[in-house]
Amino acid sequence: MAKAKTKAAGTNLPVPQNDADAEQLIARLGVLQREDTEAKATHDAVVAALEEKRGTAVKVFQEVQGVIVDALNVWATANRDRLTNGGKTKTVRLPTGSILWRDGKYSVKHRGLKNEDVVIAIKQRITTLQVKIAEARKQRRVKQVPPLVAEIIALEGFLREKVEPNKEAMLAAREIAETIPGVTVPRGGEEFVVEPLASQIGEVASS
Repeated sequence: MAKAKTKAAGTNLPVPQNDADAEQLIARLGVLQREDTEAKATHDAVVAALEEKRGTAVKVFQEVQGVIVDALNVWATANRDRLTNGGKTKTVRLPTGSILWRDGKYSVKHRGLKNEDVVIAIKQRITTLQVKIAEARKQRRVKQVPPLVAEIIALEGFLREKVEPNKEAMLAAREIAETIPGVTVPRGGEEFVVEPLASQIGEVASS
């Protein structure tokens, strides 16, 4: 299916002069679309083959890399005291490269708790701090307020929420969507569409 552009593509637009010319143009369009489909299929097949080949190569690389690193780890661990001069350094430089021991990375864990449970706990902590702030202000303990406010800000940063309009749902309920101030669901302009009949492409194109 081909749609007309809003502007003519140049001055050499091949406007049909009769029904036969129109049939030829439709047939030509059909041939072009078929060739494009075949070219795309060939392209996709080549890309898929390359992706598969690359995926296999990456897997092999990762496996070999893991074996080498594990082997070096066993050797370095067994000789760590000598290599690090009794633990005075965590980096060992060799002629072909370096080995080192990095401090582990922090990670957030909440075993036995669902994300929803953690969110509830965070919100409860924020509420508790808000009560403490109110009490501190009431008792004029002004110095206690800033640290509590800073903690609330940090806790609020722990909560990630993204809300955006669901345009698919709004399209499905156009009348309701248009009751929202500023929202409209207009229909697009009329489109001109050409759909070559596949079974007739060869016959018309050769006539």
